[in-house]
Amino acid sequence: MTDLQDVIGLLHRADWARLSLSADVHSETDQDLWMSRARATKPHWIPEGRGVPEGRVWRFRENPENSPLTWDKATGEELVGYHSWDTRLLIAPGGRYRQEYQDEPSGRVIGSEGERSWVWDPQNPAPPAPPAYIARKPPLRELFFPSELLTEYTLEMRGPVTACDRDAIAVQATPRADIGTGPGLRSSLADQLEVIVDAELGILLRYEAIVEGQRLSLTELTAVVVDPPEAADPSRFAPPAGSRISQDPEDSLRETSSGPGAEATKAVVGLASRALGAYVRFAPHRQDFSQDELQEAMPPAEPAVLEPEGGPPPSDDLLYLLYRSGQNPALTAILDEWQDLTAMMARVPESVRGMGLGGLGYLIDSLDTVTHGKPVAHTVSRLRVGGWDKYRVDYPTRSGRNHLKTIACDGEHHWRAYTAQTVVGPARPMGGNMATVVDSSWLLGCRLSGGAEVSYRGRRAYQLSAATNGDEWRAARLQFFPADLIVDAELGCLLRLISFAGDKPASWYELSGIDTEPVPLGEFRLDVPPGVRVIEETGNPFTDVTAVIPGAAGCAVRTAADVVRRTSDAVSATRSFLDDLRGRSHS
Repeated sequence: MTDLQDVIGLLHRADWARLSLSADVHSETDQDLWMSRARATKPHWIPEGRGVPEGRVWRFRENPENSPLTWDKATGEELVGYHSWDTRLLIAPGGRYRQEYQDEPSGRVIGSEGERSWVWDPQNPAPPAPPAYIARKPPLRELFFPSELLTEYTLEMRGPVTACDRDAIAVQATPRADIGTGPGLRSSLADQLEVIVDAELGILLRYEAIVEGQRLSLTELTAVVVDPPEAADPSRFAPPAGSRISQDPEDSLRETSSGPGAEATKAVVGLASRALGAYVRFAPHRQDFSQDELQEAMPPAEPAVLEPEGGPPPSDDLLYLLYRSGQNPALTAILDEWQDLTAMMARVPESVRGMGLGGLGYLIDSLDTVTHGKPVAHTVSRLRVGGWDKYRVDYPTRSGRNHLKTIACDGEHHWRAYTAQTVVGPARPMGGNMATVVDSSWLLGCRLSGGAEVSYRGRRAYQLSAATNGDEWRAARLQFFPADLIVDAELGCLLRLISFAGDKPASWYELSGIDTEPVPLGEFRLDVPPGVRVIEETGNPFTDVTAVIPGAAGCAVRTAADVVRRTSDAVSATRSFLDDLRGRSHS
């Protein structure tokens, strides 16, 4: 009988871009339950018009970006109810697909020829905007990209079943308590998934999302043919005349920068970038770097890094080790981090700096001022982990009153301590670089190769190479790929992680001095000294991130953040700037 370890290997190795397959697809969604759930879980700091807009309802059909729902204007007290639809799907090797909507008189079709996606809608030949660039993305992500279950859910076997006349395995998936993207944000509206895994291909034949015992959505294949003859016809995947065809990312950005509202977007992004650049260039903390904290180059890699791809696939035993690594983390260790700022900034295309976003160039130039000719910033921290909601990070080498000294969480409260002030809020899961090295399950969403046994700092380990699965934003733990990793054979944590921007190391993390003795609960609490200002978290990430930036620079950043917060087109860009500035290291 197939066990959980076998299923994890199946899910990780599933590769839709190599499939030759045709299928009938049936989908259902409870619109009312979906909207009520989204509104109930929306963080209070998201303004109306973001998340679940008032006066709008879901339009239930798939769009070219593979999201099954898009907004449409509601009329009066319109009820949206329950909806179902059927499509016909054809997939061929090379990331080619064609999906035809059976229930629509319009004859709408979406597809990809392998490099470009397209949408053909004869009754609506001029959509308001072109589809986004989605080369090599599956048409039904929840079914054909099942490795995401391994990074976001805890799996439980339900046993062998038959679906579409194929051998399969039923699995229940529950969202991991540690998964989250920030205060109040959820990665899934469902509290349980019931899925059926094809025992040969590893894809999902059925995906049912459940909320409090009620079906939220269902996507299932009702008929499957492997290697259908029509998949050999390239013309089936070519865009029909009059189709909307996806753009290269830089072309899309260039069009956005010159389209309607572009000047307003440039203004707020430029304002935010200039304020952040001023903070980097002129804030008092830029004098706090010691010679030991700024270095000319990264340390040498021993053992040497692996070739990015081409090695053998990792064993099921190693994949299972990665999956288990974050289930109940408990350790103490020293974490060394090196960040090469020039390697990171070199990846920003000149075309982006030439689009009128002048503040972005100022921000990049400001980083050169900070480095003093030594572009590698080295940080040392001490980690204590007793679970996903019990942890502490101390930065003993950081000087200056504006630097973060300690992050702590005791399961009830979360603290960020500086010399003169401490930010206090409710408990939250461990995040940032600590989570990246302690829990390696996120690697199961990447393309992995290697897995040879090595010895590192006296511990038995395995060495891997990781690349993206063609969808880099989903591998959110790292900004740059490929990556070279050394995985501890006992705990599954990362003893070494080197992330490359092009052919140059951009980020480097190392764990040393690992101890698995239990940490007393009292060590996760933070006692605030008398006279230290206490700031209560608001739950709004814009407000809380900028609240601790001192002086005129802090005022400028807070003003820019507030302006961008009010401009929906630039929210994502500014949050990215803030995250990058903070090194994605704050929990």
